[in-house]
Amino acid sequence: MKIRTTVLLAAATLIIPMAGSLLTPNVVEARGNRAQTIAMRGGKDLTPEQREAKRAERAAKMKEALGLSDSQVAAIQDIKESYRPQFEALKERAKALKESGADREAMQPIREEKRALKDAVKAEVATILTPEQQAKLEELKAERGERRGGGRRGGRRGADANS
Repeated sequence: MKIRTTVLLAAATLIIPMAGSLLTPNVVEARGNRAQTIAMRGGKDLTPEQREAKRAERAAKMKEALGLSDSQVAAIQDIKESYRPQFEALKERAKALKESGADREAMQPIREEKRALKDAVKAEVATILTPEQQAKLEELKAERGERRGGGRRGGRRGADANS
């Protein structure tokens, strides 16, 4: 009986401060605006204005990092815009499949189509870049991969699991 009481008191001592911190005004405020919360975390549920601002920010960073001319930036934006309807159609198909209760395996064809579209965009963009800019872009991609741990999902996790 004493042990159970001691365990309950210890648990309460740990849980009560945590519960209090969850109810701070900032957390309650952030939870109230889901789009803002997801945007703060870098999520995908952004408003159209937030999405456009992110695109512009990425374009500016790439322009500076690769030394792109204004005409190159415009051409790259045109390429991406030309593929946007196809990406949106894939997104809608994926959403419909997900809502119908499809499993991960049923989504595979859509992921493959998306990968093929991304490869097509990359190939078209590569035709606009100079060889030096292409080399710099590959260098930046390699650096980003290293920062992320060597892979998309859990690059280090795979290495840790094998050791």
